[in-house]
Amino acid sequence: MKSEDYGQGQAFQVEKRTVFSTEWLPVCAEGQIGAAGDFFSATIGGWGVVAVRDGQGTVRVLRNACRHQNMPVVGVPAGKCETFRCRFHGWTYDLAGRFVTAPAPVAPADTGTPEVNLISFAIARAAGLVFFNLAGKAGAPDLDVRLPAYGGTVATEIACNWKVLVEHLLLEHPAGSQDFIWLWPLLTLRRAGTLAILEQVVPHTFLRSRLLTHLFGGAAEEHRVSGELIKQACERLQADRIAGRMASSDNNLVADFHRRLAAVYAEAAAAT
Repeated sequence: MKSEDYGQGQAFQVEKRTVFSTEWLPVCAEGQIGAAGDFFSATIGGWGVVAVRDGQGTVRVLRNACRHQNMPVVGVPAGKCETFRCRFHGWTYDLAGRFVTAPAPVAPADTGTPEVNLISFAIARAAGLVFFNLAGKAGAPDLDVRLPAYGGTVATEIACNWKVLVEHLLLEHPAGSQDFIWLWPLLTLRRAGTLAILEQVVPHTFLRSRLLTHLFGGAAEEHRVSGELIKQACERLQADRIAGRMASSDNNLVADFHRRLAAVYAEAAAAT
C-alpha cells in the first residue's frame, strides 16, 4: 500500500469498479427499515442506493437514481414514505421501484417498459443486516451467526479514507479471536458478553467515511462515545497515511486486507 492510495481519488475509482461493484456490501440493519415505507439511503463506494421495506414487507435495495436523468430520488439519509419522487422533474416510483407517474411534458413514451423503473439490486439478509450486490453475485454473505435483539444504530462521520477505518477496526482485535469476525470488505463483528456490535464501514468519498455501529443486545446510545473515539483515532491515522506512515502488517487480518487490495489493484492495472 502507498500513501496516495489513501488520499487520492484514483485509487477510490479503482475500488469502486472492482471491490464495491462486485462484492456483497452492507447497507443498513434490518431494524432501521422495520416497517412498511421505512427507507435508508447511502452512498457506498460511490454508488448511491436506498434500502426500503415495501407495502408487502419485502426488503429491496434500489439505485438512488431517477431513470429520467439519473438525479437522486431520495435526498435524506432515512425516513418513511409511500412513494419516491424525483424533485427535479417529478418522476414518481412506488416502494418497489416501479414507475408510477410523471408530468406530461417529461413523461416517458412507454410507461410499461422496465427501463423506466428504478434499478433493483440483488439483496441478502444476514446477521440482522441488509446487503446488496451490483453484479448479481450468487451466494449470500458468509455470516452465519445468532445475535440478540437489535438495539439501535449510531452513525459517526469520519474524515478519513475507508481503508484507514477498516485497518483501525482490524488492529484493535487479535486475529483468530472467537469474539471477533471480519467480513471482507466493510464489516466487523465483535462480542462483549451478551452484547454483539457490528461495525459497518460506509465509504462515501475517498476522504470521507461513515461508521454505522449496530448494537444487538444493548442500547445504541451507550456506544456513541466509542464512535467519537474511533473518529478521533482514524482522523489522526489519516494524517499518518498521507505523511507516509503506514499501518503495521504484523496483524494477520491487516496483512490479509492489504493482500486483497493489492490483488484488486493488480487486476485493475492488467485490465487497462
